[in-house]
Amino acid sequence: MLEKRVVVCLDVRDGRTTKGIRFRDNVDIGDPVEMARRYYEEGVDELVFYDITASAERRKIRIDTVRRVAEQVFIPFSVGGGISSTEAMRSSRTVQFSSKTVSSTSSFEEK
Repeated sequence: MLEKRVVVCLDVRDGRTTKGIRFRDNVDIGDPVEMARRYYEEGVDELVFYDITASAERRKIRIDTVRRVAEQVFIPFSVGGGISSTEAMRSSRTVQFSSKTVSSTSSFEEK
């Protein structure tokens, strides 16, 4: 039988964790580094970090924020946002700081 796991997703916009519906009307709910540390201390099993505007803004993920979060958690840590190909995924600096890299299907569609 599979064990239940608690996975927390942090949607990050402009370096701040946000809450919204379908990435609209987002409200700032805190610093992702502090939130990640708190979730880790509370015992979550995994953390997912999404830079929700990186792809739309056609830029790479904010690696400085990813690095600061990674320094605070010692659990599986997934990162996504601004990754447009498997090559970018493999060469990204996010690989240094995360255990997984996440990308949407549209990143790999024919262009």
